Amino acid sequence: MRAETKAQLPQLGRDRRSEARRLIDAMEHAKEVTEGHFSALGMLITDASLNADEPALAEVKDGLQWLHRNYLDTPALDGDQREHRGRILGLIDCAHWALQRLPSGLQLGLHPDGHAARFLAAVARRQGMSNQELAAVLGTDETEVSRVGRRLLSAGVVWKRKEWRHNAWDITPRGLQYVESAGLLKEPAPAASRTAHTDVASRRGVDDAPARSETSRRKDERGRSQG
Repeated sequence: MRAETKAQLPQLGRDRRSEARRLIDAMEHAKEVTEGHFSALGMLITDASLNADEPALAEVKDGLQWLHRNYLDTPALDGDQREHRGRILGLIDCAHWALQRLPSGLQLGLHPDGHAARFLAAVARRQGMSNQELAAVLGTDETEVSRVGRRLLSAGVVWKRKEWRHNAWDITPRGLQYVESAGLLKEPAPAASRTAHTDVASRRGVDDAPARSETSRRKDERGRSQG
């Protein structure tokens, strides 16, 4: 990586908003806007979006709009400047849509006692819950869990992955931000959640019992035969 490019990359230990302001200032005063500037901003927007960092995204969007308005919003541009204008407009769009995908922009407004809010809170308390476990927590069926899960997945507040033959649900940083800001985690886990976890553990214990018993029986038989 060239030294000039490396110097533009986001620096560890800085908050994203300050880093965004530093990068915009560097672009304003640079003799030439380089690939490093655009790479750093792209990485920053991606990181801020994944972590639901609204102040950083707003800083990027406002700063790039100011840069475009004051330096590039004119027809008298050469080839490189026209390319830079297009890339800056693209980054402005990325920051704008990332802001729209945040819980505040989505305006989820989940009812605390509704399936969606309880789904999200349950996954926040325990990552990797399956459709079956969530159905037990919510007191509904797996079809409803799938429907609610698709809604939350499209909002970017949960992730879905496969564990063997079952879905496993995890909360995203923006989902965690929402449950915390909405106060969904202030109360202890509901009784239904604790019961579901106990039932799952009990079923596993029952399922494992025959295997342990059979193993013990075989060991006893081998001991008797050797004696």
